[in-house]
Amino acid sequence: MPRKLAKPEDKMKRQLIANIKYEAEIRSIDREGQALVAHCSAGTYRERMKDPGKFTVDELARLANKFGIPIQNLFKARVVSEE
Repeated sequence: MPRKLAKPEDKMKRQLIANIKYEAEIRSIDREGQALVAHCSAGTYRERMKDPGKFTVDELARLANKFGIPIQNLFKARVVSEE
């Protein structure tokens, strides 16, 4: 049986991380590149990915700008269609 999330924020944080990873992967941006875009060190970026609640709005805005999407799309669930 799947474990229930402790708080509603946990689902949002998991969605944020999934979207950042997805957007970075389709654009072939590695972790170091993502850290450069966010204007932080690789270690700081790694910590942000472990606990996305520590991302600043500016860091998320820089990532969204690099990905070419509105910042609110980083928090939206993606619809997966199988064709």
